[in-house]
Amino acid sequence: MFSLIRFTPPRHAIRRVKKSLLQRSATKVAVAAPIVSAAVVVTDNGELAPHVHAAHAGLRTTSADQLRVELWSAVRQLAATTTTTAPTTTTTAGPWGQMIAAATRAPHATGPAPARPAAAPARPAAPPAPPVVFAARGPHTARTIPLGVFTAGGYSSGAASFAAQTGTHPQLLSEYLNGVNGWSAMDGAAGAGGWRASGNRLVIGVPIIPGGTGGTLAAGASGAYNAYFVTLAQNLVSAGAGDSILRLGWEFNGGWYLWSVHNTTDAADFAAYFRNIVDAMRSVPGQSFQFVWNPNGDGPTAYPPAQAYPGSAYVDFIGSDVYDNCWCSAMTPQNAWDAQLTQPWGLDWLASFSAQVGRPIAFPEWGLSRRSDGHGMGDDPYFVDQFAAWITQSDVAWTSYFNADPSGQSDAITDGSFPLALAAFVRDFG
Repeated sequence: MFSLIRFTPPRHAIRRVKKSLLQRSATKVAVAAPIVSAAVVVTDNGELAPHVHAAHAGLRTTSADQLRVELWSAVRQLAATTTTTAPTTTTTAGPWGQMIAAATRAPHATGPAPARPAAAPARPAAPPAPPVVFAARGPHTARTIPLGVFTAGGYSSGAASFAAQTGTHPQLLSEYLNGVNGWSAMDGAAGAGGWRASGNRLVIGVPIIPGGTGGTLAAGASGAYNAYFVTLAQNLVSAGAGDSILRLGWEFNGGWYLWSVHNTTDAADFAAYFRNIVDAMRSVPGQSFQFVWNPNGDGPTAYPPAQAYPGSAYVDFIGSDVYDNCWCSAMTPQNAWDAQLTQPWGLDWLASFSAQVGRPIAFPEWGLSRRSDGHGMGDDPYFVDQFAAWITQSDVAWTSYFNADPSGQSDAITDGSFPLALAAFVRDFG
């Protein structure tokens, strides 16, 4: 009964300029009402199509007729920090175009916050989900670590199919709030009750600066947006999702979101803003939220990661999003995995930082990758086996597989593209 605009979320598959999109022919995505999953492509005729990430610094993945619009991205960052072999284009018609226009504003554009929308009428609370036991600090295996999934097909046709094909029992469902249409669309959390009714606990990406708001990290750090997050918390509690796991400003260390952190000043503002959001949401009766501090796994930065950390009193999980991509000189499974370990925000850093701050690790997004530019490792059972071994040996509380398959990119392990990796997944996680 709830409709959902499912924009296939942060598909870190073409991961390094992440949140850029590849164009494909106009194809409608099932539209039903929001929680909105992370991103869409706007095609020339104004329809929506699932997105695929472009490569990190240098737009390694796309040609001029492929690269389109990343609704969640700061398109200005791509233009300012990357080089392509051909010009890129965007479409600005309709409400999605308005979001793009908002995304291309200067990084610190200012503007008053929009007026608060009228309070929605109280809704009956959905039944609570069964508790998820995060036992990372005791003996655990890849099978016993709670598993989540994001699917383009929703719970009944997507997550249930994923469970059947992998022999797993996902306890978490990943979704994203609407970051396209301003504060009221974000904090309204429309659709949360429908997803919550599945009985699974929600993991929700929270766009802390929605498009069209002119918001800044500095204003968030000052407390200017606290009221929106009180409203968000109230709406989630009302929908029966007061126990959701919230990824505030996920992948902040990349250059593709309006909340991206580019320097030490931004890092301090992000940390302060994160604290303000947590305090605001914890003030709402009936909530039991947990919060993920969630950088991107392959995002080198000009500032130390610790400068953007809000403090362990405000963080429940240290998150990272990991996809099987490689820009190695020799693209072998072993070299690709070594890069996952040793890159600046890679797994070696992650384990060390988690131990330093005393918070367990989570992987809100991870997956295989077959990419049109050739930098995805494809049907790679080695990646699945190594990931399973790493989380078994580390302080990992939960993971969530990104099982979606937009045009130009494949991550869905159940789509037939990864038979060897699927067998490894069933063996390791099933």
